[in-house]
Amino acid sequence: MRKKVKSYLPAIKDAEFERNDYVIYHEFESGKSIEFPKDDSFVLLLFEQGSGVHRIDNNDHEIMPRQIQMVSPGQTHHWEFGPEIKGKELIINRALTETFSSKLQFSFTQFIQHAVLNLDSKTFKQLNAEFLAIKTELGSTAVFTELINARCRLITLMITLWAKDKFGDVIAYHSNPLSFKFHSLVDHHYRTQKSVAFYANHLCITPNYLGIICRKQFHMSALEMIQERVLLEAKRLLHSSTLSIKEIAFHLGFKNLVYFSYFFKTKTTLTPSEYRSLMQNC
Repeated sequence: MRKKVKSYLPAIKDAEFERNDYVIYHEFESGKSIEFPKDDSFVLLLFEQGSGVHRIDNNDHEIMPRQIQMVSPGQTHHWEFGPEIKGKELIINRALTETFSSKLQFSFTQFIQHAVLNLDSKTFKQLNAEFLAIKTELGSTAVFTELINARCRLITLMITLWAKDKFGDVIAYHSNPLSFKFHSLVDHHYRTQKSVAFYANHLCITPNYLGIICRKQFHMSALEMIQERVLLEAKRLLHSSTLSIKEIAFHLGFKNLVYFSYFFKTKTTLTPSEYRSLMQNC
């Protein structure tokens, strides 16, 4: 069903969106600034043609044809569009990305630091086809939500693979090798090791210095990084597995269900069972 949502793009009159509770699709042709939704969402913009500048977190990026740009929750941005802009916008709520496989989301978050990717013709056509497929599905009479979500996962995977092929681990490593090593260590040990001291010891630095590195590189403390990784896996298992909540708690290294439930509710305001019920149709 088509819906007009003027609040998302006030600079473009009568802008039409295809949407469900977790995904919004929009096509744009304008030389004016676009205002993004203020909710907790990732925004992907696929440019077919046009020029201009997009400032993301005080970094200017030149707009070019066959380009995808990514803005993650919390980032600041400002547009200066040139003439003949044409492209597609996909807004994906964070709640949906948290149902992706843990490795896929962690990799996607890592490479989204490279907010602009200039694509080759083949990759652009593949991404464009997936964007259009989501548009078609969202506009159909009977919306198949899981198919839309699967296509969002595929788009995320395609972007991640392209970024890995283009950048590999080189940029992440050389920008700050300690933060890269900490990121990898957390991904490997988060189920059994949840103390900052463990990771600092493996990196041969103090916990305080590790905290400084994390705040500079990831804008969160080292403990928050570890807890975010645990929470990500907890959400994925609650959504995608048939494990009981007690089994999930033990799988993630919690000694009892009460502590896991307290941890989860502190981070999300929902109990694990409430979250599982909420995400049943996602």
